[in-house]
Amino acid sequence: MLLKLFLLAAFAGLAYAACPDSNDKEIRGFCFKFVVQKMAYNDARNWCHYQNPVGPSYLAVVGNKETNNNLAVYARSAFGASAEYFWIGLSRNGSSGALTWDNGFPVIYTNFGSHVGNNYFTEKISNSKWDTPGDSEKNYFVCSYDPTVQPVTPKATTPTTTTAANVNCPLGGQQTVLFAYSNDLVPSVVLNTFSSSYLNSQPVTIAISRFDTRQPQSMMYFNDYNQAYSYLSTNLPDSTLGFGDSTAGSNVLDVINNFYSSPSACGSVVMVLAKRYPNTTDISNTVAKVRQYHGIVNFLASNTPSGGTQSRVLFDLASKTNGIYSIDDDSTFSHFIGWMPLRERYPIYAVNPKVSGQGSQTLSPMSVPRYAQYLMMVTVQSHVPVSNVQSATLGWHNQSSSYSGIFGMQPAGWEYINSNDDGTRENIDANVFNMTIDYVYTNTDVETMQIRFYSPYATTYWLPYSD
Repeated sequence: MLLKLFLLAAFAGLAYAACPDSNDKEIRGFCFKFVVQKMAYNDARNWCHYQNPVGPSYLAVVGNKETNNNLAVYARSAFGASAEYFWIGLSRNGSSGALTWDNGFPVIYTNFGSHVGNNYFTEKISNSKWDTPGDSEKNYFVCSYDPTVQPVTPKATTPTTTTAANVNCPLGGQQTVLFAYSNDLVPSVVLNTFSSSYLNSQPVTIAISRFDTRQPQSMMYFNDYNQAYSYLSTNLPDSTLGFGDSTAGSNVLDVINNFYSSPSACGSVVMVLAKRYPNTTDISNTVAKVRQYHGIVNFLASNTPSGGTQSRVLFDLASKTNGIYSIDDDSTFSHFIGWMPLRERYPIYAVNPKVSGQGSQTLSPMSVPRYAQYLMMVTVQSHVPVSNVQSATLGWHNQSSSYSGIFGMQPAGWEYINSNDDGTRENIDANVFNMTIDYVYTNTDVETMQIRFYSPYATTYWLPYSD
């Protein structure tokens, strides 16, 4: 209800302001740019997102009858007497059939014509009706934006180049959480996982990105959880947009590279729902970029992958960026998202010990900055099944602290037996703890573990990365 009231207020144009480009038309508080160039729908949308000279915008959002009628009048003048249609920002999800505006707002006002069988909508200049003349057609188009508000900025999914010299991340700044999901997943898995993510109670900006599609998708940013949820619910996985075969590699690395190409990503967290492996083995540039921005990359990875060849790449990326790589049944993603560092987003300890057979290792000590309840996560190896892991016990000890403890794992007794990780939340005081790991693996292969402690409070330092 609050979202709907917000939208109605926005569409009513409560805040009027002059358009920064005097050639743009103001209608009920929103500005509209009429682009006299014919493009396919996705190209037109990308032009509004990335090439509009006034800044990021959207294909026209038509929220009421007055706006609709005025657009037709202005379009007749801008596009000429021979023009019939122009693209607006309404589209249909090819799989679910749900309608949504380009900026993620739900559809309240409509003015459909008689030809609405395709996915991308135009407004017909002669009668102001909305039709779908053909998804591959090229038409003139209109962009819209609010001149009084910094727009929610879509980001392209094409990697850009950034050097460490121009990155200066302040400690304790506003965080962004990127929620990225494979188009190969079942839509309900994605929506249920997002709903269980704790993000509704966190003071963060939320970025949403769908990947593993034939055409790159926009990355959308939201300062309000309900808006993010609304956008996600109308942009769920759509099989008609996917690769359609198992040989194609995931493009998730492109999404991560692009996310960490802006100072707004400083200290931010990536949460990926993965279904497909990449086909590349080189993650050096991605690791370097994430580290430049002091980021963390985490994965909930399906134990029934849909394609790709390089199963180890994403685990290594998480290992090198202080993140977690959790392998699970798709249906349990909504459980395991509660054990990802989305509520406790500040790492205070991250090591990747290599283990084999039976033994014990002394790890680097852990310095705990303050008394708090910390999220502790341990990944026992990079793959499933974990039947080769009989037990593993993590210990943290300081003789002067009553908060010393151990965390024991016996995967054979786990409730979720198709996973590779376990965790807990522990109250620990401000101290330096000696760390140990004892383990019994039945195989002689060298396995890499991930051991992490995350704080719910911002730290006064950037935790170094561990290779």
